Amino acid sequence: MVYYYQMKAVTEYTLYAKRYVIGYAALIAGIAGLFAMVALFVPGALRQGELDASLVSGALSMQSIDPSSVVNLPYFILQRLSFLAFGVTPLTIKLPSIILGVLTIIGVFVLIRTWFRRNVAIITTLIAASTAQFLFLLQDGTPAIMFSFVAIWLLAASTFVTRSRYFTTLWKVVACVLMATALYIPLGIYLVIALIVTASLHPHIRYVIRRVSRARLIIAILLGLVSISPLVYAIIVQPSVALVLLGIPTDGINLMESVPLAMQNLFGFVSTSNSFMLRPIYPLGLAILMCIGVYRLLTVKHTARSYTTIILGACLLVVVLLEPAHIPALYPLAVLMVAMGIATLIANWYRLFPRNPYARVAGLVPISILVAGLLFTGSMSYINNYTYNPNILSYYSTDLRLFEQTLNNAKSPVVLVTSHNERAFYGLVAHYDKRFMLGTLETPGATTIVVTRAAYTTAPPERQLATIITNARSGNADRFYIYKATTGQ
Repeated sequence: MVYYYQMKAVTEYTLYAKRYVIGYAALIAGIAGLFAMVALFVPGALRQGELDASLVSGALSMQSIDPSSVVNLPYFILQRLSFLAFGVTPLTIKLPSIILGVLTIIGVFVLIRTWFRRNVAIITTLIAASTAQFLFLLQDGTPAIMFSFVAIWLLAASTFVTRSRYFTTLWKVVACVLMATALYIPLGIYLVIALIVTASLHPHIRYVIRRVSRARLIIAILLGLVSISPLVYAIIVQPSVALVLLGIPTDGINLMESVPLAMQNLFGFVSTSNSFMLRPIYPLGLAILMCIGVYRLLTVKHTARSYTTIILGACLLVVVLLEPAHIPALYPLAVLMVAMGIATLIANWYRLFPRNPYARVAGLVPISILVAGLLFTGSMSYINNYTYNPNILSYYSTDLRLFEQTLNNAKSPVVLVTSHNERAFYGLVAHYDKRFMLGTLETPGATTIVVTRAAYTTAPPERQLATIITNARSGNADRFYIYKATTGQ
């Protein structure tokens, strides 16, 4: 007797049917774990730019507006709220960036899901979340994340305005708010220019705009003018603010220095990092994938998204060549190029086997290897360099975390002695943490005095050195000196 076994179609397997549920679960779990590690432990320290941003946030006042603080004002407001709620700690300094980073990755998925298919959105989101560039922005307590956040969500909101049948009014409001916010961010004006030029040139977008109520359009323009009034005031009082927002160096343009530096940061695959940022910005494998995306972008130029991407890319590339410090602003473009590259690879594979589902599934093997390799190299490159690379870690300090541990172990109020350069920052910390105050070695009545390394001098006779607080570095490891009052004082 002969038995016949009928094989199931690929689409009938549970694993295939649940592939997107599994993909979403893996995406959320993987990203959450990686973000938690980066936010809390890698590098788990602060650089000078983060301390400077904290001082700007702490100095915000409703009574008077410092023109220089208007640049990136939305971020500084968020950071000030973080301080008011939880005090000044390494985590609260980084908290606005962590929140905006999570929202940015959510925005990446929403945007790519709108522009491409679900599989492309999942793969691109995983890659975008694991790049060393994004992990740096996620934990960096400076406004560097703001451009990526606003760019991703402004593109998503603009897309929903022209495509969505539901909540169109909500998306129009979100788009207007984000456009106003973009004007407060360096290079944000190029986002607005790209969208305005696209709306002027693309036939479908012009048709959508003509259908908008004139009254609503006028109200939106008036509200936009009111929202940017602090920015207009700052530019009038301090014209250099306009140069900062445009991304033009205020100390002059030197192409002989800026262009080679920008090229090295972008394509220096064999260069060593000599700053707080990893070099190159993107690894070789990801750069090749982005090149495929660029090729696809240049061959399909008729869509509104191609208009916007090309215009924005042209503006940002010019600015980056003038000022390499703006390289993190290329992250949204990099994400879009990765998405186009992934979509191109998948589409070409499907085109080879249009009617063979098994060959399509087999095509997932090389793509999975590619994605896994990019995920591993991106995240491990960041973790290893920001844990062990002395060239990068020399820009970071664990002093505030060590001082927090000292305060937690102290049994009496602490007097902190700092150098002149450190006094402003630790004064901000003391404003929210009443367990210590700033003073000197001669502060009367103090039983525990902590002296920073920069302020260290020989103690007076009535003080004795009790403890030296050190970090894990090989050089300049002594960070704080704890003095106690001598017996009988």
